[in-house]
Amino acid sequence: MHMPLVFSENTRMFHNRLNRSVMIALFGAAICLRATYGAAQTAPAAESGSGEQLQEIVVSAQRRQQNLQDVPIAVEAFTAADITNSVITSDTDLGMVTPGLVSAAQFGYFQPHLRGVGTTAPSASVESPVAVYVDGVYYGSETGSIFQLAGIERIEVDKGPQGTLFGRNATGGLIQIITKDPEQSFGGTASITAGDYRTLGGSLYVTGGLTPTIASNVSVYYQNQGQGYGRNVFNGEDVNKSQDFAIRQKTLFTPTDDDKVIVALDFEQNHSAPVLIPAPYTTPLGGPPYTGPRQGADGYDQPVNSEKQGGASVKVDHDFGFATLESITAWLRSSLYSSFDGTLVVDPAYVLNIQLLELHNQFTQEFDLRSAANSPITWTTGLYLYRSDAQYTPVTLTGGLIAPLSSYLTYSDSTAYSAALYAQASRELFDATTLTLGARYTWEEKYFDESQYGVYPESPPALFASVHDANQRYEKPTWRISLDHKLTADALVYASYNRGYKSGGFNDQILPVRTYAPETLDAYESGAKAAFLDRRFQVDTSAFYYNYSDIQVVSYPAGVEIIYNGAKAHIYGLDLDIKAIPFENFTISSGLEWMHATFTSFPAAQLSTPAPGGGTILGTFNAAGRHLPLAPDWTFDLTPLYTIPLGKAGKLLLSGTYSYNDGFFYEPDNRLHQGAYGLVNASSEWESAANEYSVRLWAKNLTNVQYTTAMYTQSNGDYAEYAPPRTFGVTLSHRF
Repeated sequence: MHMPLVFSENTRMFHNRLNRSVMIALFGAAICLRATYGAAQTAPAAESGSGEQLQEIVVSAQRRQQNLQDVPIAVEAFTAADITNSVITSDTDLGMVTPGLVSAAQFGYFQPHLRGVGTTAPSASVESPVAVYVDGVYYGSETGSIFQLAGIERIEVDKGPQGTLFGRNATGGLIQIITKDPEQSFGGTASITAGDYRTLGGSLYVTGGLTPTIASNVSVYYQNQGQGYGRNVFNGEDVNKSQDFAIRQKTLFTPTDDDKVIVALDFEQNHSAPVLIPAPYTTPLGGPPYTGPRQGADGYDQPVNSEKQGGASVKVDHDFGFATLESITAWLRSSLYSSFDGTLVVDPAYVLNIQLLELHNQFTQEFDLRSAANSPITWTTGLYLYRSDAQYTPVTLTGGLIAPLSSYLTYSDSTAYSAALYAQASRELFDATTLTLGARYTWEEKYFDESQYGVYPESPPALFASVHDANQRYEKPTWRISLDHKLTADALVYASYNRGYKSGGFNDQILPVRTYAPETLDAYESGAKAAFLDRRFQVDTSAFYYNYSDIQVVSYPAGVEIIYNGAKAHIYGLDLDIKAIPFENFTISSGLEWMHATFTSFPAAQLSTPAPGGGTILGTFNAAGRHLPLAPDWTFDLTPLYTIPLGKAGKLLLSGTYSYNDGFFYEPDNRLHQGAYGLVNASSEWESAANEYSVRLWAKNLTNVQYTTAMYTQSNGDYAEYAPPRTFGVTLSHRF
């Protein structure tokens, strides 16, 4: 029998020594490299807003490099400079600059909701309907898809189902993270950061040629928050604190003009102490209402969270002339150890401690054949293979709430095998009018084992229930039909119909076996993209309507997660994105989304009612007419960037981002509600004349807004997790 991980005092001392060593090494390595290789410099990147035209952004939303304005899909794209100026440090921050994206997260699980489509099920075998890709590799684990954004080339958020070219469970859309490829020219960036809450860290990026045909790069990130945002009143220890370390290494091999091979290795780990607290104005079972700070806690058990992820991929491209063949082979592994208080009371009779060890292994293989860019019919076809194994080893419940048991253990193992064939082709029907047709057929099979044990004081574990080799099979076609027309060289209109699909599965924590069905989404969209005033003003707009069926929703009776299917919902709305250079050295970007998302049928939805003495009474009702979870009606963002030339003294970049969310509900009964909130990030950066050195002052959540990233109902109480408070700091950077 596997037992949960524990961390000794020696381990903690090792991590403390590692904190100081890594931070010093990051900045020191750059100095050593500088001394070895001399004063080589990369050319300064073009600054958005420093020229007379808006910067052209290349995206890969259709599996080939295209100008964002030529793609008939609603796409948000961000360069590395955009990410820095908006003080975006992780993919969990992307909701700050993406209208319609709510970046929910709880206890190490990334759960993005895009246009009302997403999941709040933090489970080993659950994949997000908003798929996350890094350099073309799909990340199936929610715990393995949180990334610190170091060494990034750009990020794309593709809205709407991507059921043809990407397809893997991308019902709501996908987030693509593209990291920098190695270059033959030696160069890089080193930075060191200091912030409040005793935060210290740094990053290092280095690239260069090893031989005329081999180049390599490495990106390293480290940050340690030495003080928590709050304290656990019960034991006096810090909570809501974290330590991050990430490294990615890529090697590029170009043996011929027609061949390219990229080998990538990555590893990331995060140690943290996040807390759940009773939701506002609620009372947990066995305890008084929580009245302490939202970043603190008053619980019997100290929370612990430890995530690790790593993997390797090999990407091979060969140009045949008429087409290019791309093969991506990838292996990923992630783990999560989490221990938290499930009741947040100090009375031992009502304590419920939950410990889980989740392991996730994944292997993918994709072959993608793409026509040449000048082909009269632009086409792509391919084969995608996926295997994953998700385990709980185990989930352990302890505490007075499960008496007379001393512990209750659940072991589960869910294995998925999937294969998909896909093809998409575009042809110009008339002058400047193009028709796109695409289809994908997916086969999937899942196997499931689970065992549950009860342990009584001074007795060996007793097998309560078990199941072996339960299985499910799915087959499903998805498709895309799109028609676009170029009104001018700088204006595009389009209309599309897409179907997205997300497979079903097994509930990982309950017996007898309970399954949930696949969900499907039919999306109808029309839009326009246009640039005016010599490309100093750009407007992208779209209107969408979704018909959403068999929606996978989640509930937590008795603290145990259950995923079940809602019936139907309709989602419709409008997107508007504007970028402009109103005058020299000043750029402004803004986005707006209005959306209406409601269930049209849901006869067995969970209904929750606070119990008079604490806890929650659960029942069922028809949720028709209620809002979908995490689906705000209005979201808005605004990012101005002003560059002040200082002559020989360099330049000053002043930027800020304001993001508004008018609030949303967390569950189908619409009882737990996050109210409207607005966030402000700000950055002020001085760069030397040669762009060799910079000093940046930054702040996140400048107005110190307290808002939730998770909230849910349990029979023993309603619980919430809050986003970080205001943080600020200074970053010193050296480019070489």
